[in-house]
Amino acid sequence: MLTEDSPDVSLIPIGAAGGQSETIYLASTTDFFSPISLDPYNQGRIACANTLSDLYAIGAHRVDTMLMILSVSTKMEEEHRDIVTRKMIEGFNDACKEAGTKVSGGQTVFNPWPILGGCASTTLIEHEIIRADGLQSGDVLVLTKPLGSQIAANLALWLGDEKKWQKASAVIDLDTALQAVQKAEKGMMRLNRNAAKLMCRFGANGATDITGFGLLGHANNLAAVQKAEVSIEIRKMPIIRGLLALESCVDANYQLSKGFSAETSGGLLVALPSLPSAQDFVAALQSPEFDGPEAEAWIVGEVVAGDRTARLAENCQVMEV
Repeated sequence: MLTEDSPDVSLIPIGAAGGQSETIYLASTTDFFSPISLDPYNQGRIACANTLSDLYAIGAHRVDTMLMILSVSTKMEEEHRDIVTRKMIEGFNDACKEAGTKVSGGQTVFNPWPILGGCASTTLIEHEIIRADGLQSGDVLVLTKPLGSQIAANLALWLGDEKKWQKASAVIDLDTALQAVQKAEKGMMRLNRNAAKLMCRFGANGATDITGFGLLGHANNLAAVQKAEVSIEIRKMPIIRGLLALESCVDANYQLSKGFSAETSGGLLVALPSLPSAQDFVAALQSPEFDGPEAEAWIVGEVVAGDRTARLAENCQVMEV
Protein backbone atom coordinates (compact mmCIF):
# COMPACT_ATOMS: atom_id res chain seq x y z
CA MET A 1 0.00 0.00 0.00
CA LEU A 2 1.21 3.53 -0.78
CA THR A 3 1.94 5.89 2.09
CA GLU A 4 3.28 9.43 2.13
CA ASP A 5 6.88 8.32 2.57
CA SER A 6 6.93 4.89 0.96
CA PRO A 7 6.04 3.26 -2.36
CA ASP A 8 4.36 -0.13 -2.72
CA VAL A 9 7.37 -1.93 -1.24
CA SER A 10 9.85 -1.58 1.59
CA LEU A 11 12.98 0.19 0.31
CA ILE A 12 15.96 0.07 2.68
CA PRO A 13 19.33 1.66 1.74
CA ILE A 14 22.11 -0.87 2.26
CA GLY A 15 25.21 0.79 0.81
CA ALA A 16 26.77 2.40 -2.24
CA ALA A 17 27.12 0.86 -5.68
CA GLY A 18 30.72 -0.17 -6.22
CA GLY A 19 32.21 2.91 -4.60
CA GLN A 20 29.95 5.19 -6.64
CA SER A 21 27.58 7.80 -5.29
CA GLU A 22 24.40 5.88 -6.11
CA THR A 23 22.73 4.06 -3.24
CA ILE A 24 21.83 0.37 -3.36
CA TYR A 25 18.42 -0.51 -1.91
CA LEU A 26 16.96 -3.73 -0.62
CA ALA A 27 13.39 -3.89 -1.94
CA SER A 28 11.00 -6.36 -0.35
CA THR A 29 7.28 -7.06 -0.30
CA THR A 30 4.98 -9.66 1.20
CA ASP A 31 1.46 -10.85 0.48
CA PHE A 32 -0.67 -13.92 1.14
CA PHE A 33 -4.34 -14.83 1.00
CA SER A 34 -6.81 -17.69 0.97
CA PRO A 35 -7.69 -19.29 -2.39
CA ILE A 36 -9.50 -17.27 -5.02
CA SER A 37 -9.37 -20.03 -7.67
CA LEU A 38 -11.02 -23.44 -7.61
CA ASP A 39 -7.94 -24.86 -9.37
CA PRO A 40 -5.08 -25.31 -6.86
CA TYR A 41 -2.37 -25.07 -9.54
CA ASN A 42 -3.83 -21.81 -10.83
CA GLN A 43 -4.09 -20.61 -7.25
CA GLY A 44 -0.36 -21.17 -6.81
CA ARG A 45 0.45 -19.12 -9.89
CA ILE A 46 -1.95 -16.35 -8.84
CA ALA A 47 -0.44 -16.19 -5.35
CA CYS A 48 3.06 -15.80 -6.79
CA ALA A 49 2.00 -13.18 -9.35
CA ASN A 50 0.17 -11.23 -6.66
CA THR A 51 3.17 -11.29 -4.32
CA LEU A 52 5.55 -10.03 -7.00
CA SER A 53 3.29 -7.27 -8.27
CA ASP A 54 4.40 -4.61 -5.77
CA LEU A 55 8.01 -5.03 -6.89
CA TYR A 56 6.96 -4.73 -10.51
CA ALA A 57 5.13 -1.48 -9.67
CA ILE A 58 8.51 0.20 -8.96
CA GLY A 59 10.08 -1.22 -12.13
CA ALA A 60 11.89 -4.07 -10.35
CA HIS A 61 11.61 -6.74 -13.03
CA ARG A 62 14.51 -8.79 -11.63
CA VAL A 63 13.66 -10.65 -8.40
CA ASP A 64 16.50 -12.15 -6.35
CA THR A 65 14.61 -14.49 -4.05
CA MET A 66 11.20 -15.61 -2.83
CA LEU A 67 10.16 -17.01 0.55
CA MET A 68 6.95 -19.05 0.49
CA ILE A 69 4.25 -18.56 3.14
CA LEU A 70 2.04 -21.66 3.24
CA SER A 71 -0.84 -22.64 5.47
CA VAL A 72 -1.98 -26.26 5.15
CA SER A 73 -5.68 -26.80 5.82
CA THR A 74 -6.67 -28.93 8.81
CA LYS A 75 -10.30 -29.07 7.67
CA MET A 76 -9.73 -31.02 4.47
CA GLU A 77 -9.52 -34.78 4.18
CA GLU A 78 -5.89 -35.84 4.21
CA GLU A 79 -5.90 -37.21 0.65
CA HIS A 80 -7.51 -34.06 -0.76
CA ARG A 81 -5.29 -31.81 1.34
CA ASP A 82 -2.12 -33.47 0.06
CA ILE A 83 -3.18 -33.11 -3.57
CA VAL A 84 -4.32 -29.50 -3.20
CA THR A 85 -1.22 -28.45 -1.28
CA ARG A 86 1.12 -30.13 -3.75
CA LYS A 87 -0.58 -28.50 -6.76
CA MET A 88 -0.56 -25.04 -5.14
CA ILE A 89 3.16 -25.36 -4.46
CA GLU A 90 3.74 -26.55 -8.03
CA GLY A 91 1.92 -23.55 -9.48
CA PHE A 92 3.76 -21.15 -7.18
CA ASN A 93 7.15 -22.62 -8.11
CA ASP A 94 6.36 -22.54 -11.84
CA ALA A 95 5.42 -18.87 -11.64
CA CYS A 96 8.63 -18.16 -9.71
CA LYS A 97 10.60 -19.85 -12.48
CA GLU A 98 8.83 -17.70 -15.08
CA ALA A 99 9.77 -14.65 -12.99
CA GLY A 100 13.43 -15.67 -13.03
CA THR A 101 13.60 -16.49 -9.34
CA LYS A 102 13.00 -19.44 -7.02
CA VAL A 103 11.74 -20.26 -3.55
CA SER A 104 14.71 -20.25 -1.17
CA GLY A 105 12.83 -20.83 2.09
CA GLY A 106 9.70 -19.85 3.93
CA GLN A 107 7.26 -20.95 6.61
CA THR A 108 4.58 -23.65 6.70
CA VAL A 109 1.86 -23.82 9.35
CA PHE A 110 -1.43 -25.65 9.87
CA ASN A 111 -4.63 -23.67 9.76
CA PRO A 112 -8.34 -24.36 9.14
CA TRP A 113 -8.04 -22.61 5.76
CA PRO A 114 -5.39 -23.01 3.07
CA ILE A 115 -3.35 -19.85 2.62
CA LEU A 116 -0.54 -19.17 0.15
CA GLY A 117 1.74 -16.25 -0.55
CA GLY A 118 5.28 -15.15 -0.08
CA CYS A 119 7.92 -12.55 0.62
CA ALA A 120 9.89 -11.42 -2.43
CA SER A 121 13.03 -9.31 -2.38
CA THR A 122 15.65 -7.87 -4.68
CA THR A 123 18.37 -5.23 -4.77
CA LEU A 124 18.20 -2.11 -6.90
CA ILE A 125 20.44 0.85 -7.63
CA GLU A 126 18.75 4.23 -7.15
CA HIS A 127 18.38 4.97 -10.88
CA GLU A 128 16.62 1.62 -11.43
CA ILE A 129 13.74 2.52 -9.10
CA ILE A 130 10.60 4.08 -10.54
CA ARG A 131 9.26 5.85 -7.50
CA ALA A 132 5.55 6.38 -7.13
CA ASP A 133 5.66 10.14 -6.54
CA GLY A 134 6.91 11.43 -9.89
CA LEU A 135 3.69 11.93 -11.87
CA GLN A 136 3.45 15.08 -13.99
CA SER A 137 0.49 16.93 -15.48
CA GLY A 138 -0.02 15.55 -18.98
CA ASP A 139 1.09 12.01 -18.18
CA VAL A 140 -1.04 9.37 -19.88
CA LEU A 141 -2.30 6.42 -17.82
CA VAL A 142 -2.22 2.80 -18.99
CA LEU A 143 -3.90 -0.16 -17.28
CA THR A 144 -2.39 -3.57 -18.03
CA LYS A 145 -5.21 -5.95 -17.02
CA PRO A 146 -9.03 -5.78 -17.19
CA LEU A 147 -11.16 -5.20 -14.11
CA GLY A 148 -13.51 -7.66 -12.42
CA SER A 149 -11.34 -10.46 -11.03
CA GLN A 150 -13.06 -10.57 -7.63
CA ILE A 151 -16.55 -10.80 -9.12
CA ALA A 152 -15.33 -13.46 -11.56
CA ALA A 153 -13.90 -15.51 -8.69
CA ASN A 154 -17.23 -15.37 -6.88
CA LEU A 155 -19.05 -16.18 -10.10
CA ALA A 156 -17.05 -19.41 -10.30
CA LEU A 157 -18.50 -20.34 -6.89
CA TRP A 158 -22.03 -19.30 -7.86
CA LEU A 159 -21.91 -21.69 -10.81
CA GLY A 160 -21.90 -24.53 -8.28
CA ASP A 161 -24.59 -23.02 -6.05
CA GLU A 162 -28.07 -23.57 -7.46
CA LYS A 163 -29.75 -20.66 -5.64
CA LYS A 164 -27.02 -18.13 -6.40
CA TRP A 165 -26.66 -19.24 -10.01
CA GLN A 166 -30.41 -18.91 -10.46
CA LYS A 167 -30.12 -15.24 -9.51
CA ALA A 168 -26.99 -14.68 -11.57
CA SER A 169 -28.37 -16.42 -14.66
CA ALA A 170 -31.04 -13.74 -14.91
CA VAL A 171 -28.33 -11.31 -16.10
CA ILE A 172 -25.58 -13.55 -17.55
CA ASP A 173 -25.69 -16.72 -19.64
CA LEU A 174 -23.57 -19.79 -18.93
CA ASP A 175 -21.13 -19.38 -21.84
CA THR A 176 -20.43 -15.75 -20.97
CA ALA A 177 -19.99 -16.68 -17.31
CA LEU A 178 -17.47 -19.43 -18.10
CA GLN A 179 -15.54 -17.15 -20.45
CA ALA A 180 -15.44 -14.41 -17.81
CA VAL A 181 -14.06 -16.78 -15.17
CA GLN A 182 -11.43 -18.10 -17.59
CA LYS A 183 -10.36 -14.61 -18.67
CA ALA A 184 -10.07 -13.44 -15.08
CA GLU A 185 -7.95 -16.45 -14.09
CA LYS A 186 -5.60 -15.99 -17.04
CA GLY A 187 -5.18 -12.35 -16.11
CA MET A 188 -4.54 -13.06 -12.44
CA MET A 189 -1.91 -15.68 -13.34
CA ARG A 190 -0.07 -13.36 -15.71
CA LEU A 191 2.97 -11.71 -14.19
CA ASN A 192 3.33 -7.93 -14.43
CA ARG A 193 7.02 -8.51 -15.13
CA ASN A 194 7.00 -7.44 -18.77
CA ALA A 195 4.98 -4.35 -17.92
CA ALA A 196 7.71 -3.49 -15.39
CA LYS A 197 10.40 -3.89 -18.05
CA LEU A 198 8.49 -1.61 -20.39
CA MET A 199 7.98 0.99 -17.66
CA CYS A 200 11.76 1.34 -17.64
CA ARG A 201 12.03 1.37 -21.45
CA PHE A 202 9.40 4.08 -21.98
CA GLY A 203 10.26 6.33 -19.05
CA ALA A 204 7.29 5.84 -16.74
CA ASN A 205 6.91 8.53 -14.10
CA GLY A 206 5.23 6.23 -11.57
CA ALA A 207 2.84 3.33 -11.15
CA THR A 208 0.82 1.28 -8.71
CA ASP A 209 -0.69 -2.19 -8.88
CA ILE A 210 -4.47 -2.53 -8.71
CA THR A 211 -5.57 -4.86 -5.92
CA GLY A 212 -7.81 -4.62 -2.88
CA PHE A 213 -8.90 -0.97 -3.16
CA GLY A 214 -9.99 -1.21 -6.79
CA LEU A 215 -8.93 1.04 -9.67
CA LEU A 216 -10.15 4.34 -8.23
CA GLY A 217 -9.07 3.45 -4.70
CA HIS A 218 -5.49 2.78 -5.78
CA ALA A 219 -5.54 5.80 -8.10
CA ASN A 220 -6.47 7.91 -5.07
CA ASN A 221 -3.60 6.41 -3.07
CA LEU A 222 -1.19 7.10 -5.93
CA ALA A 223 -2.39 10.68 -6.34
CA ALA A 224 -2.04 11.35 -2.61
CA VAL A 225 1.75 10.76 -2.58
CA GLN A 226 2.65 13.00 -5.51
CA LYS A 227 5.25 15.75 -5.20
CA ALA A 228 3.53 17.82 -7.88
CA GLU A 229 0.05 19.28 -7.42
CA VAL A 230 -1.72 16.87 -9.74
CA SER A 231 -4.78 14.66 -9.84
CA ILE A 232 -5.63 11.47 -11.67
CA GLU A 233 -8.61 11.42 -14.02
CA ILE A 234 -9.91 8.00 -15.09
CA ARG A 235 -11.67 8.22 -18.45
CA LYS A 236 -12.08 4.57 -19.35
CA MET A 237 -12.71 1.38 -17.33
CA PRO A 238 -12.19 -1.94 -19.19
CA ILE A 239 -14.30 -4.59 -17.45
CA ILE A 240 -14.44 -8.30 -18.26
CA ARG A 241 -17.50 -8.96 -20.40
CA GLY A 242 -20.65 -9.96 -18.52
CA LEU A 243 -19.49 -8.92 -15.05
CA LEU A 244 -20.94 -5.43 -14.97
CA ALA A 245 -24.47 -6.82 -14.81
CA LEU A 246 -23.46 -8.83 -11.73
CA GLU A 247 -22.11 -6.00 -9.58
CA SER A 248 -25.27 -5.77 -7.45
CA CYS A 249 -26.38 -9.36 -7.95
CA VAL A 250 -26.51 -12.22 -5.45
CA ASP A 251 -26.75 -10.02 -2.35
CA ALA A 252 -23.46 -8.23 -3.01
CA ASN A 253 -22.47 -4.69 -3.96
CA TYR A 254 -19.08 -4.64 -5.65
CA GLN A 255 -19.10 -1.01 -6.89
CA LEU A 256 -17.39 -2.18 -10.07
CA SER A 257 -18.79 0.65 -12.19
CA LYS A 258 -17.65 3.16 -9.53
CA GLY A 259 -14.05 1.93 -9.61
CA PHE A 260 -13.92 0.45 -6.12
CA SER A 261 -14.33 -3.29 -6.74
CA ALA A 262 -11.40 -5.21 -5.25
CA GLU A 263 -8.99 -6.96 -7.61
CA THR A 264 -6.57 -9.81 -6.98
CA SER A 265 -3.28 -9.86 -8.90
CA GLY A 266 -4.57 -6.95 -10.95
CA GLY A 267 -2.75 -4.94 -13.55
CA LEU A 268 -0.41 -1.99 -13.19
CA LEU A 269 -1.69 1.56 -13.54
CA VAL A 270 1.28 3.21 -15.26
CA ALA A 271 1.87 6.91 -15.89
CA LEU A 272 3.74 7.48 -19.18
CA PRO A 273 5.08 10.92 -20.17
CA SER A 274 3.14 11.32 -23.44
CA LEU A 275 0.43 9.79 -25.60
CA PRO A 276 2.97 8.35 -28.09
CA SER A 277 4.93 6.69 -25.27
CA ALA A 278 1.71 5.23 -23.85
CA GLN A 279 0.70 3.91 -27.27
CA ASP A 280 4.16 2.41 -27.77
CA PHE A 281 4.00 0.84 -24.29
CA VAL A 282 0.68 -0.88 -25.11
CA ALA A 283 1.91 -2.06 -28.52
CA ALA A 284 5.14 -3.44 -27.04
CA LEU A 285 3.35 -5.25 -24.20
CA GLN A 286 1.08 -6.99 -26.73
CA SER A 287 3.97 -7.94 -29.02
CA PRO A 288 5.32 -11.53 -29.22
CA GLU A 289 8.55 -10.35 -27.55
CA PHE A 290 6.63 -9.64 -24.35
CA ASP A 291 3.14 -10.82 -23.27
CA GLY A 292 1.60 -11.27 -26.73
CA PRO A 293 -1.78 -10.22 -28.16
CA GLU A 294 -3.79 -11.92 -25.40
CA ALA A 295 -2.35 -9.45 -22.89
CA GLU A 296 -4.76 -6.57 -23.36
CA ALA A 297 -3.84 -3.10 -22.11
CA TRP A 298 -5.64 0.20 -22.41
CA ILE A 299 -5.05 3.93 -22.16
CA VAL A 300 -7.49 4.75 -19.36
CA GLY A 301 -6.86 8.32 -18.27
CA GLU A 302 -4.58 11.27 -17.72
CA VAL A 303 -2.72 13.10 -14.99
CA VAL A 304 -4.01 16.68 -14.71
CA ALA A 305 -3.29 19.69 -12.52
CA GLY A 306 -5.13 19.22 -9.24
CA ASP A 307 -5.21 18.53 -5.53
CA ARG A 308 -3.64 15.04 -5.29
CA THR A 309 -6.92 13.14 -5.62
CA ALA A 310 -8.37 10.79 -8.23
CA ARG A 311 -11.75 10.83 -9.89
CA LEU A 312 -13.80 9.26 -12.64
CA ALA A 313 -14.34 11.66 -15.52
CA GLU A 314 -17.93 12.80 -16.08
CA ASN A 315 -18.02 10.95 -19.37
CA CYS A 316 -15.97 7.97 -18.15
CA GLN A 317 -16.41 5.12 -20.63
CA VAL A 318 -17.25 1.79 -19.01
CA MET A 319 -16.39 -0.81 -21.64
CA GLU A 320 -16.77 -4.59 -21.68
CA VAL A 321 -13.75 -6.50 -22.98
